[in-house]
This record gives sequence, structure tokens and C-alpha cells, in this order.
Amino acid sequence: MHIQLDLNRNDRDALLRHCQEFVPESGDAREDARLAEALEALIAALEDAI
Repeated sequence: MHIQLDLNRNDRDALLRHCQEFVPESGDAREDARLAEALEALIAALEDAI
């Protein structure tokens, strides 16, 4: 899947910080693991864009 975001630098940096700090705690271990994996992919993409 390919998703393109058009973010300015400040928005990208804010999103990156939130992704890095967020800890999924839904109570469903599988759902939390999926979300953590998706956040890691987003973090990698945002860092590559820097």
C-alpha cells in the first residue's frame, strides 16, 4: 500500500513525535501489536522523508 502525505516540516515533526511516544493500550494484545507495527512503519517513512 502506498500513502502519500503532503505535510510541512512542523506538522511532520509533530506527527513523528506523537508516533514515537504513543503506546497502544486498548486491552487487546493483537490490536495493540497491529497498531504498534503500523506506527513503526509510519515512523520509518517519516524519518526517511527528513
